[in-house]
Amino acid sequence: MRRRFVRAHAAARIILGARLGRAPQAVRFTRGRWGKPSVEDAAGTHFSLSHSGDLALLALAPRPVGVDLELARADLDFTRLARRFFPEAERDSVARGGRDTFVRLWTRKEACVKAAGGRLTQGMGVPVAHTAPQAVVRDPAGALAGPWRVADLALLPDGYAGAVALLGGGPFSVSSRMWYDMPPEESDAMSATRGVK
Repeated sequence: MRRRFVRAHAAARIILGARLGRAPQAVRFTRGRWGKPSVEDAAGTHFSLSHSGDLALLALAPRPVGVDLELARADLDFTRLARRFFPEAERDSVARGGRDTFVRLWTRKEACVKAAGGRLTQGMGVPVAHTAPQAVVRDPAGALAGPWRVADLALLPDGYAGAVALLGGGPFSVSSRMWYDMPPEESDAMSATRGVK
């Protein structure tokens, strides 16, 4: 787990450095009130990082962004969590759709919380059940500044769910890139694939 954490954060530093024209070691981070990271001296560059299992997601955007990735673990007591945290309509959706529905709704909520820079518990009441490719959601309690436009992320392996949320109601498009991290023992030809493609 530690190795995965280090690799995800190193890749984020490399990708952000390339975007900003800085060496990875020159990318400095600050943290907001609830821990949301931002890059020092990089106004207009917003990012969010999430990792679960063997995967990590990094979102870069021109406005506040949140991304979440979750592996739907077999031992997850999704029914209890939905009853405790989700609004009634979403509890009913989870009862019908099971673990996959729960994880999809959870990632949407967490993406919104990350975009707002809030605490996870603040976002559990945000209604995020929708069937559109993107939807604008708001916190009915007003605890988190919004609205957010949220979308599920495609192209994830089976067992994973992911979502991205951007502050504001304006539509957005997702452009996906893959990061290939080759171990040092790979050949020079294989090492040429390291990086963002």
